[in-house]
Amino acid sequence: MDVQISKKFIAPEFKMYDGTTDPEAHIKTFSNAMAFRTGNDAIWCRAFLLSLEDEALEWFNSLPPNSIENFASLKQLFNGQFAANSTQDLTMFELVTLKQGKEEMLRAFMDRYQKTVRRVKALSQELDLHYILPTLKPGPFKDSVCRRPPKTMEELRERVMDEIRVEEMKLSYKKESQELSGERVDGRKPDSSAGKSSGHR
Repeated sequence: MDVQISKKFIAPEFKMYDGTTDPEAHIKTFSNAMAFRTGNDAIWCRAFLLSLEDEALEWFNSLPPNSIENFASLKQLFNGQFAANSTQDLTMFELVTLKQGKEEMLRAFMDRYQKTVRRVKALSQELDLHYILPTLKPGPFKDSVCRRPPKTMEELRERVMDEIRVEEMKLSYKKESQELSGERVDGRKPDSSAGKSSGHR
C-alpha cells in the first residue's frame, strides 16, 4: 500500500470476475492485460481489485489487512478460494470415447469435438488428426476420409467445411420440398379426399 502509483498509470479495462467461472483463466487474462502497463508487483496487487465483482469482490474485501505479501500469494489465495470452479483438463480417454451422434449434424459435432480438444493437454496436431477419424459416424463422408486420409488438420478442416455446406444444402432442399408438397409438421400428408363430394351422382 506504500507504493506510489504514477499519475500516468492507467489501469486497463478488465474482464470482470464474479466468482462463478475458472479462476486460473481470469488470472491469465488479468496478467496479460497488466503486463502491457507495468511490471510492478505491488501495483498488480492493487489493480486486481478492479477486476472483481459480486462474490469475488466480497471475498477480496474480507481479506485481513496486511495478508497479501505479493501477487504470487494473492494468486494462490484467489485460486484456492474459487478452486471449485476450475475447469479440469481432459485426458485422451474423453477424446477417444467421443462419438458423433446418429442424427447429429457435422457442424454441431465439430464444435463439440473442438471444445473437447482444447481441454486435452499436450495434444499435437498429428494426434488430433489421428483421433478424429474414429469419432465420425458411418457414412459417405467418413468413407471418403478413410479412403483418402487428409495429411494435415488444415486439409481436414477444408473437407469438413465442404461437407457441412453440402449437408446444410440438402437439409434446406428437404425443407423446401416438404413445404411445396404440403406436408404438415407431423409428417402426415393432407387428406387427399378433402373437398370431394360424397354420395352418388
